[in-house]
Amino acid sequence: MSVPRKTEDPLERMLIAMTPGGIEASEAAGQKELVNSSVVPTNLLRSTKADYEALGFVFGDVVVGDELFQEVQLPEGWTRKGSDHDMWSYICDESGKERVAVFYKAAFYDRKAHMSLDQVPGYDV
Repeated sequence: MSVPRKTEDPLERMLIAMTPGGIEASEAAGQKELVNSSVVPTNLLRSTKADYEALGFVFGDVVVGDELFQEVQLPEGWTRKGSDHDMWSYICDESGKERVAVFYKAAFYDRKAHMSLDQVPGYDV
């Protein structure tokens, strides 16, 4: 199981906050970890699990100790990709079309995540 790392250590948090570009670097690392993970956000905006399941998503358990994420098996042939913004990534269908927009703010002081079918340009639920 691959899951984005949650920064808990107070010393590590202080070092991130005090290092120039540290917060931005932690957000970029968070996007990379999420894109290479086996999880998606538990917060689904303007859609339901049934909407995703109809596309072939198979949801698993919420990650123990990190309620922001849950295990998922993507539909056959679907992949994840990052974007040029550290807080956004996409889940693409087998043809490479962006079908799901995934937001993850990895900053330790304001960590949040959600995903949406309707925030992808040109896609309607």
